[in-house]
Amino acid sequence: MVELPWLQISGAVAGGVVGGFSGFVANTFHERRVRLRAKRNIACALIGEIGALSQHIEENYLSMLRADLQACGDAPSVVHHAFRGDRDYMPVFRALGSTVGYLPTPLPRDLVSWYTSLAAGLERARALHELSGQRDPEAVAFAVRLAKIQDAAFIDLLARSRKLLEALDCI
Repeated sequence: MVELPWLQISGAVAGGVVGGFSGFVANTFHERRVRLRAKRNIACALIGEIGALSQHIEENYLSMLRADLQACGDAPSVVHHAFRGDRDYMPVFRALGSTVGYLPTPLPRDLVSWYTSLAAGLERARALHELSGQRDPEAVAFAVRLAKIQDAAFIDLLARSRKLLEALDCI
């Protein structure tokens, strides 16, 4: 049996402990940087999409909807509604899917809520588009009520988008 001096054994053990610990620290540091980079990439992508959608809703869609509502006044008339809402307006959110969970705790819930509200607004937009071609007074009256609901819902959606953009910008 080969006898090793105690100093040599203790040096080998200490080297293994220090080396293992430094590897653990380096791996943990690298993992945190990768996770932070992923969070920033997700936030940037969502900022772009939510910002563009909010701007389009505010500048184009709501202005057209309000003009239609003012034109019909109190007496229900045909509400012209050219926007159909048939396309997929949330490709970034759909592509990110499972990675949204990297974001801080209340943010994924708020994002899903915002996009769900947007989807409901798109459903109302489709219904308004279909109703806009009808001449039935009941359908026209329903379209006017639906347009008022749509206006209020999108005002709320835009207010929530500002809060989301601020929260995402802090990441």
